[in-house]
Amino acid sequence: MCPRRAIRWTAHLRRETTTGQWLPEIDGLRFVAIFSVLLFHLQGQFDHHYSLVIRSPFALAVRAFGFGNRGVPLFFAISGFILALPFAQGHRGAAQPPSLRRYYLRRLTRLEPPYVVNLILVAAGTLLMTHSAWRQVLPHLAASMCYLHYAIFNASSPINSVAWSLEVEAQFYMLAPALAMVFALQRPAARRAALIAAMLASARLQLAFGWSKYTLAGDLQYFLAGLLLADLYLTSAAAPLTTRKSGQAWDFISLVGWPAFFLFGDRFTALWLPLLILLLCMAALRGNLTGRLLRTPGIAITGGMCYTIYLWHAPVFTVVDRALRAHAGFLPANYFALYLEEAAVKLTAVALVCLPLFVLIERPCMDPQWVSKLAARLPRRQSSAGVPVPN
Repeated sequence: MCPRRAIRWTAHLRRETTTGQWLPEIDGLRFVAIFSVLLFHLQGQFDHHYSLVIRSPFALAVRAFGFGNRGVPLFFAISGFILALPFAQGHRGAAQPPSLRRYYLRRLTRLEPPYVVNLILVAAGTLLMTHSAWRQVLPHLAASMCYLHYAIFNASSPINSVAWSLEVEAQFYMLAPALAMVFALQRPAARRAALIAAMLASARLQLAFGWSKYTLAGDLQYFLAGLLLADLYLTSAAAPLTTRKSGQAWDFISLVGWPAFFLFGDRFTALWLPLLILLLCMAALRGNLTGRLLRTPGIAITGGMCYTIYLWHAPVFTVVDRALRAHAGFLPANYFALYLEEAAVKLTAVALVCLPLFVLIERPCMDPQWVSKLAARLPRRQSSAGVPVPN
């Protein structure tokens, strides 16, 4: 993994990583994932308010928007890939094995502050808008902060409905070091066979027993696809660069795979979608044109902000939607024109809210040393004799 040369304006916006290495193609995939989710929720709000006839050729686009929630499994696979890389390199002897203490501390300091700020501010906004009592909101707030809302209430959080996926991510973070023990298998065929078997078994059990998709048990196959992607990526990265011909083959997979990702029906999704996501991620990393597109600064930089966008888009959509419903000018004309009109307003609002929040809250937390740096800047209490008083 070599950091790509970025143009000057992106230097203060792109993602910071623990190792200092950056894969812009992965942030490009994050862009696809977050934009899919945004379109999915836009579609949901739109259909809730309007009953308009959808004429061809827009019916195909509406179908794709309706499957935009598949951006969440794509996020899961990316998480599996990113977290698996250091463990895979450690088992291969290519790098120092990661410290479990640092691993869990990094998850806490990187992800928790933006999440807690979001929950507190959105909870306060909910109280103001709905005139609810604190005693009604506090249990949901406490459960959400501990990533246990679905486990306790068996429902999405009323504070931030999309936080269910972060609870699934937290469950994976806890188990990731144990799952990464598969990389201790020395034979590549054995590792990959074990991961594929685990993916298929997880999907089959979900289909057989109806395990909830709001828990790790219902989505494990996507994270395992990310582990398999890490194994394949490290093997291909150690080999000579792909030829132009092989890169074009991966581009063809992208050309065929992305329409399938957004248009295929939901039948047996748990079985085929993880494998399709694996192929699409490999195409992003190995395809000539695909990689070039995903490395585009605007796409990669926006994808790097996906966590902030994911946290805040639902409450922003809700506030803007209420404002639009009160505006007499927003009346149905035709489906596509009205959809574009509302999407432009809501996506602009998301951008205006999320960009400063990313710069001020999330991006500082990307620095692995931010806690120690902050502690060093805080004034120390001193005694009257000028001797520091121990805490």
